Amino acid sequence: MSEELERNTRLINDSQRPAYLLLMVQQWLNLVLDVVVMIMAAVLTTLAVRLHSSSGFTGASLVTLMSFGENLSGIVIFYTKLETSIGAISRLKAFNESVRPEDRDDEDVVPPIQWPQTGSIRLTGVSASYG
Repeated sequence: MSEELERNTRLINDSQRPAYLLLMVQQWLNLVLDVVVMIMAAVLTTLAVRLHSSSGFTGASLVTLMSFGENLSGIVIFYTKLETSIGAISRLKAFNESVRPEDRDDEDVVPPIQWPQTGSIRLTGVSASYG
């Protein structure tokens, strides 16, 4: 039974790989944006100290810069979600255009006489677990 579990684990890992990679790229981009904002804050602080700027203006500038960084991160997150959703909508549209519906109003499907009235399903080699 361990062969089936290993195969199942491998298939689950393979199916979740794109979602994991998308999350990793998104986190990496957020890190890069945060580093850019950090460098900009360091430059702003250095300029404020060197030019003997007003502390009120310097504080307001730093708060605005931090808000700018948060807005950039939000834009990246929402853009990746939008891109994923557009891909899903595209796949649904292609599926809707390529697959004919099975039950049409003008169609009356009557099974043949030899069609079984009852049936059963037998599962072999199935394993299920939780946790």
